[in-house]
Amino acid sequence: MTSLWYATVLSRVSNGSKILDIGIGNASSLLVHSQTLKSKNITVCGVDYTQEYVDAAQLNIKNKKAEDNVTVVYGSVYDSLVLSSFPIKKFDAAYFSGSISLLPDPVSALHSAAEFVKPSGHIYITQTYQKRGFPGLAQFKRNLKFITTVDFGELTWEKDIMKVFKESGYEIVSHNVIEGSVDNPMQSAYLTVLKVI
Repeated sequence: MTSLWYATVLSRVSNGSKILDIGIGNASSLLVHSQTLKSKNITVCGVDYTQEYVDAAQLNIKNKKAEDNVTVVYGSVYDSLVLSSFPIKKFDAAYFSGSISLLPDPVSALHSAAEFVKPSGHIYITQTYQKRGFPGLAQFKRNLKFITTVDFGELTWEKDIMKVFKESGYEIVSHNVIEGSVDNPMQSAYLTVLKVI
């Protein structure tokens, strides 16, 4: 699913784009598109707060021979020293691939990432949002990390994330269901594009 999300974002950015990837994980969903990164000359600088993911990402990048296109560091989106450690000081875009629901303060995370995006640049967010729920679903999602080793965060309701976007102060350029991804009466996966002022 997240490979499709990356494909959707990568198809929208211009050749030569420089992207700050918040919550890159082990980079495997991004690296499925390593040929796209190379052909479009896209540079991705990723950050993740789980050292094991960063270690795995660095190995995956090496195995895909993608060192010229992808760099990953350990740290938090809230730490400007981490984000300023990249050689690129202003990015064309920032991207949260399923990571916005994992963050304790998503508004601050958007602001923190935006500090490193060029004026009139964009923030891309791909995430699955709940429209309806059923008893026990929230607990089930919380416990998935013990089965899969991936933290899927809390259930995120579409109405709540729209409040986050509004509170951020950034213009919502688009907020659309991702074609070919999750879309049913319970939940839908969206690509949201925010414009940095």
